[in-house]
Amino acid sequence: MALVAFGLRVVPLLVRTAVSEYTWARSGDSVKGSVSQYTYRDLDELKKFSPRSPLRIIALIDFDAFYAQCEVVRLRLQPSTPLAVQQWNAIIALNYPARESGLKRGASIEEARRLCPEIVLQHVATWREGETTWAYRPDVTKHMATDKSALDPYRLQSRKCFEFIRSLLADEPVQRVEKASIDEVFLDLSAQVHQIMLRQFPELAEQPDDLEQYLPSPNFSSLLDWAEDYVVDVENADPRPDWDDIALNIGAGIVRRIRAEVLIHFGYTCSAGISRNKVVAKLGAGFKKPNQQTVIPTQATCSFLAKHIVKLTKIRGLGGKLGQQVIASFGSDRVDDILRIPIEDLKAKLGKESGCWVYDVVRGREWSVVTSRLVVQSMPSAKTFVPSVGSFEQAMKWLRIFAADLMGRLTELQSEYPRQPTVVALHHHINGRFGPTRSKQATIPSGSRVDEMAIFAWSKALLRQVCDEGVAWPCASLSISISGFQPLVSQNHRITSFFTTEPANGKRLSDACEEDEGKQQGLKRICTGAGHETALEEMNSTCASSKTDRMGSLRNKSHDLQAESMFSYDCPKCSQSIQATQVLEHLDWHTALEMQESGE
Repeated sequence: MALVAFGLRVVPLLVRTAVSEYTWARSGDSVKGSVSQYTYRDLDELKKFSPRSPLRIIALIDFDAFYAQCEVVRLRLQPSTPLAVQQWNAIIALNYPARESGLKRGASIEEARRLCPEIVLQHVATWREGETTWAYRPDVTKHMATDKSALDPYRLQSRKCFEFIRSLLADEPVQRVEKASIDEVFLDLSAQVHQIMLRQFPELAEQPDDLEQYLPSPNFSSLLDWAEDYVVDVENADPRPDWDDIALNIGAGIVRRIRAEVLIHFGYTCSAGISRNKVVAKLGAGFKKPNQQTVIPTQATCSFLAKHIVKLTKIRGLGGKLGQQVIASFGSDRVDDILRIPIEDLKAKLGKESGCWVYDVVRGREWSVVTSRLVVQSMPSAKTFVPSVGSFEQAMKWLRIFAADLMGRLTELQSEYPRQPTVVALHHHINGRFGPTRSKQATIPSGSRVDEMAIFAWSKALLRQVCDEGVAWPCASLSISISGFQPLVSQNHRITSFFTTEPANGKRLSDACEEDEGKQQGLKRICTGAGHETALEEMNSTCASSKTDRMGSLRNKSHDLQAESMFSYDCPKCSQSIQATQVLEHLDWHTALEMQESGE
């Protein structure tokens, strides 16, 4: 792919006319001896991906209405065709032509047809009881009780797209690409931009002994060409570009070409944000959707947040409990109001660490790194049954579906970062998610081969233990989860070792039976065979009517942004913020609840 040459042969690839895209018109009229506001140390840190470099370039590429675009392309429809992705009787995704009719996620099928008679309604693929593969099914709405919604088609397309984006970037310097969600990817382009800058401006390569010396001013007079990009205005800006402007311009050119290649190769449009950090790049990507990119210069960041983003809760990390705490403490959800609050007041109300973080982030200052490491704590696969499952044999069909679902997602994880689970757990709900729950978990022996058959065998053994302890049927809800992800090691253990090998001081299979009569807990402490306590995350797809805030219990008190879910879906049924990977299962639960309440 030609775009690999971004790093080494950039000029032919990034030109739009006979003049360079960046219109770096060299001029002898620049002031001799003038200096930049940036130092050689800033430039040196740029090539090292340092979050503290003021020249740093971070981009977020966001696929527009991804689920809907996947279906438009799969069905070979024109991009202008209104389309909605359907799950049972609700709309979970809309393309932009459909949104022009006033439709929103969560609308009923009847409302969609009324507001947009020409709309194409495509139901999500499903897993079906007794079958081992997902499929698009014409009779899906007749099988709510026996089908489970599947994200697999979208995960497959996501994986292909992200691999393609990686292939477009230069091999050297090694790129930093972070999958942020099923349809969003962060790029740290700093080292590649540094390489291009040295190539285009050789004078920057002459590094002095004292890195605190200021860089020479860029030696050109023409304005930078931003093509069709939206560049946020800088108030009272110096019209002469500095090196941060040039770095942003180079990064914007790289992202622009990536988006164009994705459209050609897959037929998907993307939006993007280019800035100094992940928080602002994320906001920029969503600012001018669809199919546009927004560039936010450092000097424009504060005004961009206050004037264009406005709402505090739109900022990454402030959409949950901390954001609500800020609003409750200071009586406003507006960025411009929080900007006026002294840092000491923020620390007094929120605590030292959170107060300092909020003070910085509303000013667009944030330093989290782009990394390929995926923060995955647990992968659940669940189904709420209406009517309830009545036997062990019937449940076996669902365990096979769960195993296939989890293996597909594990394969996706391992394509990004080679990890495998060390714990498998089963959750058995007699009266639904708020009723008495029995949970079993077991440690997966180190080096064991983890595949679909192994997950099924382990799950079956755990369910057998539940049945042996007492009444287990009818069962209203069942789930399997894998967790405790560790770097992948050699896989040479037999599955049977999972059942037969026990440590001298305890059992390998461990269990915990909870009869909590409706209480929900974010974490269960379950004693393993070795006597160590392990935090086992329960299913994330829960209803907001619980008095216990599960997601809050999962967040570190120091507000660890890497662990907090920033990419979520606001459920149209209960307004709970749901992680993207649990959306369909959560909506399945609502459907089952509605069927139960209506007596269907």
